[in-house]
Amino acid sequence: MYLFARLHAFAISPLASGEQAAFIFQEVINNPNSDFPIIITDHRGDITDWRGGELPVPGDTKPLARQQLKEAMEAMDAGNPPVVFTFHSETVGYYYWDEDHFIITDNAEQPEQRLLVEWVGKGLPALGDTSAVARQQVLELARRLEEEGRKGAFRVPTEDFSYLYYGAAGFVVADGQGVARAWGGRELPAPGDSSAAARARVETVRRQLALLNERHEFKIPAEMYIHYGNSALVQRVSRAPVWLIGAVLLFALVGYIGLRNIRRSEQRSIWVGMAKETAHQLGTPLSSLAGWLELMRGELESAVAAGERERAARLDQMLGEMQKDLGRLTQIASRFSQIGSIPELKPGDVQAVLMETVNYFKSRGPQFGRHQIEVEFGELVPVPLNAELLNWAFENLYKNAVDAMGGKAGIIRIRAGLRPEGDTVQISFQDEGRGIAPENIERVFQPGFSTKKRGWGLGLTFVRRIVEEYHKGKISIVHSAPGEGTTFELLLPVK
Repeated sequence: MYLFARLHAFAISPLASGEQAAFIFQEVINNPNSDFPIIITDHRGDITDWRGGELPVPGDTKPLARQQLKEAMEAMDAGNPPVVFTFHSETVGYYYWDEDHFIITDNAEQPEQRLLVEWVGKGLPALGDTSAVARQQVLELARRLEEEGRKGAFRVPTEDFSYLYYGAAGFVVADGQGVARAWGGRELPAPGDSSAAARARVETVRRQLALLNERHEFKIPAEMYIHYGNSALVQRVSRAPVWLIGAVLLFALVGYIGLRNIRRSEQRSIWVGMAKETAHQLGTPLSSLAGWLELMRGELESAVAAGERERAARLDQMLGEMQKDLGRLTQIASRFSQIGSIPELKPGDVQAVLMETVNYFKSRGPQFGRHQIEVEFGELVPVPLNAELLNWAFENLYKNAVDAMGGKAGIIRIRAGLRPEGDTVQISFQDEGRGIAPENIERVFQPGFSTKKRGWGLGLTFVRRIVEEYHKGKISIVHSAPGEGTTFELLLPVK
């Protein structure tokens, strides 16, 4: 695009021959495959021409089109500095003068649009003063001198600096080579006199003025600017690496998610398979235990028939306890067999399930430590649940609290109630145990994580699955600190 702008500038500059300009316009600028947008402005910043891209139709001078061009030009300049060139090798300037003042401007058609290039004389602002007041003062004097007929035009090279020699004898404007381009004054020939004598006289006065007064260097602005941008094709091609990187990242992300899901699925399949195998393995000894219980009942009947009351009473008590434990083992096997299946949820009483768990551990007494249990129930409503699985989750949370107490005295508080919104039952298990280190709080629900010397670290993993996957609820640790205990919170939706 830079090369395109440079070729365009070369083709319309005086440096290119007619043959070169024609070739560039035919093969490059007007080539239908070259759709680079360009905007040409003069040294005042006025837009003189435009073409290409999504710019307005050339020649459209409506305010909306002009606004679009200005916005496009700002965007172009933000990424590409404009290319500078000139249309002609020489430019025209205006001068205004009398015995006490001399002013040079560019060649704008409207006086109020003319740019001040150089001025010198009595009562005029300093040359470097660019304030609006100074400009107005100088332009007002130029307008008055023009009305008095003290105005003229001259041509000087656009590329080099020119020089003004001014004094009481008159003025001489010369180019960088010292060749006089304009002159005037009582001791100088008439303007336009190009005779050898006139030229000699002008050169003599110029030398005198150079000795008597400081010469003034100036350059009349005549630069043109080509503002350029990318074509639609180049923009699409320039965005290709971004799209490519995005596609690669997308594929990498999809691959990562897929791999992670595969690993999770594999882990889940392992735990589900292990649970089902555990249930299957428990089935054989349970059947055997049931057979032995039947034999013991036969012995009990024999003892009753023989009148051995004490022996019969002991056998009856042992059978009762063994029957309870057999039921418990059967329940555990049933729980494991449901892992990996979609459990059937029925409206149930959370309080009844909780109390079943509490009563079971109370009946085992010191086996689980020297703690006390405080249970508090608020308003409750039936929620969809699977009693066996939810009871299992409560047991794991209770055992987790007991283990955290480490056999020491303390209180385990269990609370349940309906949240104010009425759409969720809130259950909490709070212990006064050793607590969980902050760095481990996010890991306690991960399979295999455990701070205990024994166990596989699956209890809380099963709890989360039972609560969140099967009952569509939520479990979290709402408080835990080393030495201060831990509080688990379960939320079960009412519907």
